[in-house]
Amino acid sequence: DEEAFAAAEETYRAYVDALNQVDLSDPDTFEPVYAWTTGEANAGERQQLSQLHADRWVVGGSTEIISVVAVKRTAGKETILKVCTDVSSVTLVDANGLSQVSPSRQARSSRDVHLVEGSTSTLFAITNIVPSDDEQCS
Repeated sequence: DEEAFAAAEETYRAYVDALNQVDLSDPDTFEPVYAWTTGEANAGERQQLSQLHADRWVVGGSTEIISVVAVKRTAGKETILKVCTDVSSVTLVDANGLSQVSPSRQARSSRDVHLVEGSTSTLFAITNIVPSDDEQCS
């Protein structure tokens, strides 16, 4: 299980790296994000990034990973990680130059990341990312 958790963490870190490289004016930069996702996560990323591109929004800054903790591994080969990220430097500006970041956005965000084995292009692929409670992350 340690190897699986390590590979899952590596997948998540590569996904965040890909997100940090996205240029919303260039859809070719979306492909690396899609490569690390499958199912619901992939569909969500495709919809969101395509909409932001169509609306001519601009993203800046980067997400920093604070911690990754192995939560569980199921018999069905699903791996779940709890991650804490710092998004305080991430900006999102609409076509009129107005910030779309909520003034109440927390600097840190806790998520449960669900991954499965056996993707064609990667050892693991992210299937879902859901908000979670983690007092140590806040």
